[in-house]
This record gives sequence, structure tokens and C-alpha cells, in this order.
Amino acid sequence: MKRSARKSLLMLAFIFGALPLTFSQTTKSELELEKRRTQEEIKKITELIKATGKVKSTSLGELKALNRKLEDRKRLIGMIEREIGSLNNTISSNDKRIGTLSAELESLKSNYARIVRQAYMNRNQQSTLMLVFSAKDFQQAFKRLYYLKVYSNLRKQQATLILNTQTELSDRRNRLETDLSTKRVLLGSEVKEKKQLSSEKFEQERTISELKKKESKLRKDLAKKESDSKKLSREIQRIIEREIKKERERAIAKLNREKPKEKPVKPGKPATEAPEKPIAEFKVTPETKAISGKFESNKGRLPWPVEKGVITETFGAHAHPVLKNISTLNNGIDIATQNGAAVRAIFEGEVSGVIAIPGANMAVIIKHGEYLTVYSNLVSVSVTKGQRVKTGQSIGVAGMDEADSKTEAHLEIWKGKTKLNPSEWIAR
Repeated sequence: MKRSARKSLLMLAFIFGALPLTFSQTTKSELELEKRRTQEEIKKITELIKATGKVKSTSLGELKALNRKLEDRKRLIGMIEREIGSLNNTISSNDKRIGTLSAELESLKSNYARIVRQAYMNRNQQSTLMLVFSAKDFQQAFKRLYYLKVYSNLRKQQATLILNTQTELSDRRNRLETDLSTKRVLLGSEVKEKKQLSSEKFEQERTISELKKKESKLRKDLAKKESDSKKLSREIQRIIEREIKKERERAIAKLNREKPKEKPVKPGKPATEAPEKPIAEFKVTPETKAISGKFESNKGRLPWPVEKGVITETFGAHAHPVLKNISTLNNGIDIATQNGAAVRAIFEGEVSGVIAIPGANMAVIIKHGEYLTVYSNLVSVSVTKGQRVKTGQSIGVAGMDEADSKTEAHLEIWKGKTKLNPSEWIAR
């Protein structure tokens, strides 16, 4: 009896102490942060589209911004749905727990009332001391004393359990009401966002329809853009080859400085020539390696090349938004920004080249050890070849395409001859 009572109390304490596993605070915080970022990006795109809308003719830049806005809107709706789903799980869990706690509380109150009634009915019986002293021997007296102590503790523990259960039940009910209120707000947001999405889809279809009427111009513009991109890539390759050659020369010079001096050959003995190491086996100098290491350690944390902007075209191959069966290849990312926006270096380094592409504005290439960052579509440049630049330093102004009614900066990141995805390197 005594052992089972203690075991039951321990089990109850364990049950009351255990809380259901729900949507974690860390995940909730991350989701809220992502929602805010997406909402801010949608706001930026809306501002850019408004600025673009001042131009009467429909443009490809406007469509790209709309497409990005739609993607963000869908992602935002998905996050809201995830949050509602998580809240539904929490609400269901709390609801079940409230039912369990209510039943347990009634049972505890009933048991406690029975104990109190028994204590009241036995109030005129022998006192505690008489019950102990009337025992036949010491062992019986000890058992009676122990029983009375357990009985007293049981009453206290029952009272404590009732209070704890009442407190948890009240907390759960308050939490449930808060979650239900939050769910109502989220459902309202979801309806609002879906209406916006429907409106934006209609605008997207209208824009595509308008642009299809300009198919010949779009093909002409695409051909020019691809030609300009190839010219830029060739120039980048030329600069990369030049930098590799410089690095090779520095490595060979260092190797020669560290090479031990040859001992003079004794008369009568023919000189033997040591086989030369192949030039291709050179390694980058420690200085270059150190700079590369600094650049690499900032992956995902590098600043954006413009103060305010939205990525309208990502890295890699993409289907053309209007022309069927046509795909484009982007060696970097395109960032729509405000007219006259300054373009900034995303990391400290040395200007390896300033390129002027006829009809495609200018480009600046900055070296960071083994890495190169390329900033193109600059209407003007404020740095020169060989100049050292700091992180965040202005290097030029983003150009505006009057025909496409957009101001855009293009960013590429290379490691040697390998193109990298800039979205993975700049901060979110």
C-alpha cells in the first residue's frame, strides 16, 4: 500500500512535469526572420516596379521583377501555412492536455476530499502518541510511526499536486487562447497574401502578353546581351591568365630565392645539371593563400554590391521568361537597384582591370588572392587598374537601360577559371 502510493505520486509528478514537444522557439524565430526578409524584399520590388511603371512601354525588366515578386509571395504564403500548421499541432496538443489535466484535477480533488473526511472522522480516536505507545513492541511502533508520517506527507503532496495541476491548467488555457488568436491573425494574413498573389499573376500574364508582341526586339536584345556577356567573359579569362602568369612568376622567383647555392665543381669533373621542376607544379604564394583564406572565411557574409537591391536573375541557366524554347546562361547574378545607385566592392582587394564594352557600359574586376569579383553594367567608374580598394568602397555607378527601364548591377565571382554562385557568398 505504502510503496504503491509513493510510486503513484512519483508517476504523477513525472506526468505533470512533462510538456509536449511543439514548434521550437528557435525554429519559430528563424521563420519570423525569414518572413520579415521576404516581406522587405516584396516591398523593395514593389517600389522598383512603381519606378519602372513610370515608363509607358512594358519591359522585360518589369516582368523579371514581377516574377521575383511572385516567387517571394508564394514563399511567404508557404511560411504562413507552415506557421498555421505548427499552431494547429500546438493547439491540438494543448487541447488534449487540458482535457487530461481537467480529469486528473477532479480525481485529485476527490481523493483529497476522501482523505480529509477520514481524518475528520478519526479526530476523536486515540492520539498519535497513544497509537504509537500502544504498540506491542518497538518494531510495530516504528511501523505505525512510519505509516502516520507517510499519511501526513501524502496529504501534503496531494494538496501540492492539486495546486500545481490548477496552475498548469490555467497556463495551458491562457496559451491556448493566445494561439487561437495568433491563428486567426495568420489566417487573415494568408487570405490577404493569396489575393495579392492572384492580382500579381494577372499582372504577370498581362505583361507577358504585351512582351510577346515585341518578340523580334526581345530576340535582338537577347543576342546583344549574349554577345556582351561573351566579350566580358573573354576579358575576364584574359585577366585570369595574366594573374596566373604573375602568380607563377612570383612562385618561381620565391623558389629560386630559397634554392641552395650549388657547390663549385672540382677541376676534372664534369658539371651535372639538376633536373628542373615543371613550371606547372607551382603553388600559390603564402601571401595569395592568406588573402584567399580571408575571402573564403566570409562566405555567406559578404556585403551586397549596392545599398538597396533585389536579385532579379540568379546564377546559372534559365528559361527565357517570354521566348519559348530559349534559355539563357547567367555567369553571376543581376541586381535591380535605384537609378544612380553606387556599386561597391564586396571585399578588399586590388583592381585587376577596368573594361569598357561598347554599348554595354563598363566593368571592374577586383582580385582577392585566388578569387576575382566582377562588377559590370557600370555607367561610370571611380577606380583605376592597380588601385587598392576597401570593403564597401564605391567603385562606380550602376547603369540604367532606358529601353528596358531598369537600373541593374551585375556581379560575378570566380576562383581561378571556375565561376561561383554569388548568392551563396553575399549576406542574406
